[in-house]
Amino acid sequence: MARGSKNEVTEDSKRIIDVCRQLLKNSGITIDEFFDSSGLSNNYWYKRMRYEAPLNTSDVEHIASTFGLTSLDIYTRALGSDAARAYAAREREFQVTDDLVDRIAAHPENFDVAASKDPNKALEAETTRD
Repeated sequence: MARGSKNEVTEDSKRIIDVCRQLLKNSGITIDEFFDSSGLSNNYWYKRMRYEAPLNTSDVEHIASTFGLTSLDIYTRALGSDAARAYAAREREFQVTDDLVDRIAAHPENFDVAASKDPNKALEAETTRD
């Protein structure tokens, strides 16, 4: 027969807490907005951020919905899977692409290729190749 929980913070619990902490940090919402949206109290949240108690499944679900995610998204990010690693890789790839596009858009003159500045390009385009 199962007994009551020890309220133990395991290594997996710490990883889940860390993912939730990172979501809040990266979200740009204020702590008060987070508390309003998630339904968690200040004391409750910070007790868990200090690893004094674990988040329960309902807490994770409320936190996830605050950031437009599911609890499975949080568990997968925290506990890892092939899918989570693939997702993280895609996010990094998109960030690199976005950064490059932003750089090019800010200074397109630095990214011209020689062929686009060639004064003879129109003539060369009409020249047949034998």
